[in-house]
Amino acid sequence: MNKYLIKREIEGAYQIPSEKLDEIGQGSEAVLIAMRNEGKKIEQEHSYIAGNNVFCVYKAESEEIIKEHAERAGVPANEITLISSILEHNTSNN
Repeated sequence: MNKYLIKREIEGAYQIPSEKLDEIGQGSEAVLIAMRNEGKKIEQEHSYIAGNNVFCVYKAESEEIIKEHAERAGVPANEITLISSILEHNTSNN
């Protein structure tokens, strides 16, 4: 599977209460489970909230699967970028 970075533009994302974020996450996970039960390969790794955006990292077999998930979950997928490599940094002096 490929790894993707998804940018979801959501006005006021940084102000969404944690209970609402949990609710949104549970809805998204329910769609992911349904899609996997249909034989589609898709997994969410994690998400970051930054300003008016939610950035999600997913593994999926294609960008089309990411778009399908967004549509079915009722969330935007304003930008979908294939992650070509990951750099790990340790900048601590310990």
